[in-house]
Amino acid sequence: MLETETLIEKEINLLRGMGYVFNVLSYLQDEPLCSKCNSFVKSIEAAQDKFLALEKSLNKNRGMPEEMRKLLLNIYATLSQMSIPDNPVRQKKEENCKLPAGVCFAKSVLTVYEKIEEQV
Repeated sequence: MLETETLIEKEINLLRGMGYVFNVLSYLQDEPLCSKCNSFVKSIEAAQDKFLALEKSLNKNRGMPEEMRKLLLNIYATLSQMSIPDNPVRQKKEENCKLPAGVCFAKSVLTVYEKIEEQV
């Protein structure tokens, strides 16, 4: 396999992972506690930072396969629908969130993406 093909496969996997992250975070916007949580806001911001870095590496003045364009368009569409809440609350600290200690839906989705980053 050519080095360029391997690089494109890695980039596609990263885009797939990023699409997953933003889709889960988008879903959490409608979740009663997560949508107002400080961890949710921090997860969105961290995901956006990771996406910007990935997007920069993809836009190096070269042709982009159709699959990558579709993944990017889906991410852009999801991002356009996302909103960050005003005055987020630390739900665990305020004892509103009853998930087990160490479990956070918003943070866990970033962990999945980080595992993808490590593997590619």
